[in-house]
Amino acid sequence: MKTLIAYASKTGTSKKCAELLGQALPDSELCDLTKEKRDPASFDAVVIGGGIRMGRLHVDARQYLEYCKDLLLTKRLGLFLCSGWPEQAEAQFSGNVDGELLAHATVRMSFGGEIDMQRMHGFDRILARMAQKAAREDPASAPRLYPERIDAFAKAMAGKDGKEQS
Repeated sequence: MKTLIAYASKTGTSKKCAELLGQALPDSELCDLTKEKRDPASFDAVVIGGGIRMGRLHVDARQYLEYCKDLLLTKRLGLFLCSGWPEQAEAQFSGNVDGELLAHATVRMSFGGEIDMQRMHGFDRILARMAQKAAREDPASAPRLYPERIDAFAKAMAGKDGKEQS
């Protein structure tokens, strides 16, 4: 199954997750939505993902979902988020993705998040420092990636597991 993995990344976490997903899904191609918008028509399946900042999905991922909605509804669809608060994934999906696309998706999942101060600037850096301070007080609250979720996502997209969500 030929799969397009389209992602939008500001600090590199979504790119990292898309690359890991690409390794787990044979015959997949990556597309950085901040640089290009590939036509999903020639693909059997499409995965779209991006980072969450201040409750909002990366603008390039949101616009791509809106622009390609009708075509995406004819494809096997996967949606992923990168967020420091994966327990809020359903609210984040609902607040950023059209309900019809959410209902159509084979799988939707948060892969977690990470803080890379080297890649952050301005207000993002201030928020990251606050999150790091909170994580020192409660280490379990520290943002982290969940590679096992990427593997589960890939299996669901390949049809090896039932419908995975959250």
